[in-house]
Amino acid sequence: MKKYILDGHKLMYHPERVAEYIKTGDCYPLYMEVSPVASCNYRCIFCAYDYLGHNDSILETKRLKEIITELGNAGLKSILYAGEGEPLLHPDMPEIAAYTKASGIDSGMYTNGFMLNERIISQLLPNLIFLRISFNAGTAENYAQIHNVSEPAFKKVLDNIKMAVRFRNASGADLNIGQQFVLIRENMHTMSKAIKIARDCGIDYFVIKPFVLQNQNQSYKPQYNISAHELEELFGTADALSTNEFKVIARKESFETYGQRCYKHCYGTSFISVLNSSGNICTCLPYWDRKEFTFGSIYQNSFSEIWNGEQRVRIKHHLENTLDVASCPPNCRPHKINEFLSEIKQPSVRHLNFI
Repeated sequence: MKKYILDGHKLMYHPERVAEYIKTGDCYPLYMEVSPVASCNYRCIFCAYDYLGHNDSILETKRLKEIITELGNAGLKSILYAGEGEPLLHPDMPEIAAYTKASGIDSGMYTNGFMLNERIISQLLPNLIFLRISFNAGTAENYAQIHNVSEPAFKKVLDNIKMAVRFRNASGADLNIGQQFVLIRENMHTMSKAIKIARDCGIDYFVIKPFVLQNQNQSYKPQYNISAHELEELFGTADALSTNEFKVIARKESFETYGQRCYKHCYGTSFISVLNSSGNICTCLPYWDRKEFTFGSIYQNSFSEIWNGEQRVRIKHHLENTLDVASCPPNCRPHKINEFLSEIKQPSVRHLNFI
């Protein structure tokens, strides 16, 4: 079984792009997270974007396709459809995924799974590399509490997951199906049940990740942290539930090093970017609602104009030279990339030529 790298990075598999960045100081991104809509049919208690108000902004399909074409031509390798809301609330999501694949870009999706049905599954799954369902409880009662939905939603989503697995297996679609579990004190007592249920559904992997505070305006603030001893017991139980066909991935490093950084500035946004539901291309998820971190709008300029524009040049200089990442949220997607690039730019070892 090939490994899933969720706490690290994969820049070592893209040496040409890394070499371009080191030589010129910049490059086009390899990965972009796209938020098709801002609205959501769930109200999860730990939602990272509830402070934005779940408005009704939505990416225009025609313009998004044009941008996807540009991104493919610029060498973008992957798009994650996730973001502020539930991506399947975009009425053209299967069409967009198909267009992404046809443009030579891999795509994955995070979803709560509620809106999956036979039509969406048959149209969507053949065009994805992975589908990851946010499923954060092991009982219907706890699921309703965590996701702020009715208890019957628990069974409905499980039935949808099983339907997706059956389609994948019957069609031979080349994608992985997984579940993601945000571990908080309110659901830790049902985690083992959630893992067993996921395993019985026939999915490929189950990810356990920490709650991430991306913005101080988020509603949820943990009242009690989960202790190291409790985590050790939970992870031990979780690891024992893995099989040859089903992998439990506890993102232990994310728990253990939460908020810790050994670098001062941010270099990763040359390789990673985000497009929000309002059409703004921004530095990263925690700042995509702030103008001072917004490169530009796809409704006003082409991707090339935005990426090579003066606004992005100014922001990039700030990120790489004056921003102190200690002021950033405690966890971020470019974190491991920043560690890697920081070490290349400012090596911490001596005698580098003695390889």
